[in-house]
Amino acid sequence: MKQLAAFTAFIMLAACATPQEKCINTASNTVHRLQSDIAKTSGNIARGYAIHKQQQSYEVASTCYDKDKKPYSCLETEFRTVETPVTINVTDERSKLAKMKLQLPVAKRKMLQEIANCKRRHPQYSARE
Repeated sequence: MKQLAAFTAFIMLAACATPQEKCINTASNTVHRLQSDIAKTSGNIARGYAIHKQQQSYEVASTCYDKDKKPYSCLETEFRTVETPVTINVTDERSKLAKMKLQLPVAKRKMLQEIANCKRRHPQYSARE
């Protein structure tokens, strides 16, 4: 339920973004993804294993209401995140990390160029009123 609320808030904020902000967000995606992947891979190497996250459903006793607003006992489905360790090849992970670290400066330069293009294409949105 928390994920749904966060996703809904994200969508509502994205809908309010100006064309320039949307353009800049798109331009920043690759760098943010690389930074996230670097952090995740570094954590895996430090631990010696990866963590697989999975949503698991379970039922809880609850009170529901019929069309006349009369209460009755029912089961509601809720979700929890279950984390399990996953074996990794640390040598492969180090190689992957090194490649990502080499890609990051190139991606940052490209991102800065794209952001500058966004500002040129959408100058009317530089300062929100």
